[in-house]
Amino acid sequence: MITGSKKIKKILEQMYDVANVKDGYTYWYLRLLEFTLSIFRYEGLPETLPARELELQLITQGYATPFRKDNGDIVSIPSCLYGYDEYYTPTCASFGNPLIRTKRLYLTDVRGHEQNAVLMYNSELHNNLYYANIDGSFNPLLCRYARRLADLESSENIYTVKTRCGKAPASGSDATNNSVMNFLNKIVVGDFKNAIADDAVLTSFRSVEMGNDTSENLMSFQAARDKILEQFFREIGVKFYNSKKAQVTEEEVQADEQVLLISLKNVLRERTAGIERFNEFFGTNARVYINEEYQRENIIANNKEGEKNNVVSV
Repeated sequence: MITGSKKIKKILEQMYDVANVKDGYTYWYLRLLEFTLSIFRYEGLPETLPARELELQLITQGYATPFRKDNGDIVSIPSCLYGYDEYYTPTCASFGNPLIRTKRLYLTDVRGHEQNAVLMYNSELHNNLYYANIDGSFNPLLCRYARRLADLESSENIYTVKTRCGKAPASGSDATNNSVMNFLNKIVVGDFKNAIADDAVLTSFRSVEMGNDTSENLMSFQAARDKILEQFFREIGVKFYNSKKAQVTEEEVQADEQVLLISLKNVLRERTAGIERFNEFFGTNARVYINEEYQRENIIANNKEGEKNNVVSV
């Protein structure tokens, strides 16, 4: 069992692992996923079906297959589609969950079986193109941008360490290596006063350049990060405006839609169609809509009043 102090110490040790791209990737993937989870809102869903679970499946799978449990509760569990018809539309789904009795889900009346589940899609890129496993989710997009941001963050961390330690020592003995590691561990955290230990063997190693000189600076890394984030938002249909420009007209907002790679309105249309099938099958009255924070009319109103410098539009 790791105590609180040991856990904090471990976190601090990992903090200065400047090449730890995997942790950076996990961080950025979850941050981008958190953002996409906040785009849509639901009303009227059954208490047994949290909107978060439904959105997670739509975002990461590209589809969801809500069904009714044996006790009557409506739920949605991650599933696998199969049984394609003549138009390559899946007719069945299967799932595995230790708390729910496994059963076959029929997405339509097929082969003498009545429909017992509903198929909902994340986007118009359905998972039914010539039997190919076409991923209509946002997951590939999240992965690609999380990787780019993690790589950039690692490069920025390495650069900041280089400003404190421009050359790396190299030696041929364990004693010298241990002393050098002690030296570097102090330098990377800015502890120059205690960097050299009493038993340091600093005369037995040579220095190696950590890399070519570069004109890059911290501001360029930050600008690159903001540009990557802007590209991500643009791809999912959210437009970020330049904070230096205080006013954005409605005509400019409409023109900007022409460069969005994914329209949230198209994604909303698929969710609305899915909710309509959901309501018809289960007899509910649920609805889905875009979070008001991302609705165009609110963005324009706030921007005209000068209340916000950084705004988004869908």
